[in-house]
Amino acid sequence: MSLSVMRRPATAADAAFAYQVLEDTMRGHAVATWGRWLEREAREAVAADAAAGRSEIVEAQGQRIGLLRLDRFATHLELEQLFLLPAWQRQGIGGRLVRGLQDDAQRHGLPLRLRVLRVNPARAFYERLGFRVTSETAERVFMEFAG
Repeated sequence: MSLSVMRRPATAADAAFAYQVLEDTMRGHAVATWGRWLEREAREAVAADAAAGRSEIVEAQGQRIGLLRLDRFATHLELEQLFLLPAWQRQGIGGRLVRGLQDDAQRHGLPLRLRVLRVNPARAFYERLGFRVTSETAERVFMEFAG
């Protein structure tokens, strides 16, 4: 039996959860990259995204398990955030979500782009899903799936 995974628009009421997912998944990478975690800025950013409806909550088995933000542009789709709580990682959920986004991008004839911190092992996950590196900086790797 396949696990049912749903996405729904985030609301202001999801802000604390969204921050917790961000902290649980990205704090270590941020500290490794910049030497610090900017809690106030992170809380403000996820709260603003949730309140404005720019992010989505990922749910499974009736509970919130992650955060997703996809920005749509005329030239491409940009996966800004895909964070799953550690207990829900490595179960195929992220892959299912990304393949759905890839299908959406292909239906619209657009590439799907994203960026990951160099220290984040998610790069290998995206490479397995067909993303290729388009550019790199000291801190980030930029990737694209063009179908």
